[in-house]
Amino acid sequence: MKTIMFVSPTGTFDNGAEISIYHLMVYLQQNGYKVINVAPKSTMNSQTDYVKRFSDVGIDVHLVASIKWWWEDAPGGIAGLPAQRAASYRDSLNQLIHIIDTYQVDLVLTNTVNMYQGMVAAACKEIPHYTLIHEFPEGEFAYYLDKIDFIEENSDKIFSVDGQLKEVLTQKFSHSQIGVFTPYTQIQTTTLKKGDTHRIVSVGRLSQRKNQLELIQAFHQLVSNSKFEELELVFIGPWDNEYKAKCDTYIKQHGLKNITFCGEQKQPWSLVTDQDICVFPSALETYGLVYVEAILNGAPTILSDNPGHLSAYKRFEFGTIYPLGNIESLVAAIENMLDHFDEEKEAALSFVPIGKERYQIKNVYAEIIKAIDQPEKVRLKSIRHLQNILSLNEGKSKLARLETRVRVGLQKIKNRKR
Repeated sequence: MKTIMFVSPTGTFDNGAEISIYHLMVYLQQNGYKVINVAPKSTMNSQTDYVKRFSDVGIDVHLVASIKWWWEDAPGGIAGLPAQRAASYRDSLNQLIHIIDTYQVDLVLTNTVNMYQGMVAAACKEIPHYTLIHEFPEGEFAYYLDKIDFIEENSDKIFSVDGQLKEVLTQKFSHSQIGVFTPYTQIQTTTLKKGDTHRIVSVGRLSQRKNQLELIQAFHQLVSNSKFEELELVFIGPWDNEYKAKCDTYIKQHGLKNITFCGEQKQPWSLVTDQDICVFPSALETYGLVYVEAILNGAPTILSDNPGHLSAYKRFEFGTIYPLGNIESLVAAIENMLDHFDEEKEAALSFVPIGKERYQIKNVYAEIIKAIDQPEKVRLKSIRHLQNILSLNEGKSKLARLETRVRVGLQKIKNRKR
């Protein structure tokens, strides 16, 4: 039986990376592998539910305390003095190495590009390491472009979210072939309740990134047409207060009516009817999971062409795409869908069984599962010399002299130019 250790980014289920790879861990555990999950210990949130969810399916979780679990220059800032951080990094790496030894781990997978510990620990023990990348190297995550040489040198395989992200990373990683996966979450599909009239519905948090103001502006143009003057627009999900105020201001200034904000809902799709169309105008997504939910629930769907949406669309090839920021195109797409609603609805319902087949775990993680099941012979990287540096039993004076070398070794010189 192969033993696999995952290194997780947050130790919470408030992000897509943790949610999606949890399901991969469960699948592997159920198919004969021993799975271990290592995550950062949180000082802000209770992790009882996180640990319980894994233990319920037989997966051991180890929460490791660290001043910073991610790369130093990753989002979130840094704390403590350089010597304190170096000691913390040493300690967390030693704990990972101890877990590898205790469980006789055969393979380490790091879930997101934001962490280095799994790469270093695997190299110290001369076992394979796979990196899973969810993030586009731009904005707050542009920092990891400087780490690509280290990631490439210390990952036996690299996998990214399928679609646009893979295309970007293929240009950035010069020596590695990038495998792909599709983020997965358990979608509770249902028969949508009966509706009396067509509505525009958007599910998800109201925020700058989700860009719902663009939909409100399109709605403004739509209702100026007498044919659509009684049309309703419904937002289902919580909101960022500042962005909600921005939307409220626009609505008030233009005297718009029939716009409803439902707030956070435990079962958002229970509010959607069989007469609704779903519209997702997001400016940026890593992957469009809410789009997947919409089409698997049989709702006619319109989505913007941001890279994350296009990544999801590549797997399903269903729905109507409009150019982000082009309100006239969005208005035209909504008008066309409303004018031909019966045909659009029939097509959406016919696609549901096809979409469900494409979205099974064995299909969305096929390349990762194959790499685990049938590993290729790889030339393992070794940085065993770091094990002496990482030893907690070293004298303080030696540790002090080596702290700088450790940090350089881990980060491959932070400011090194490619």
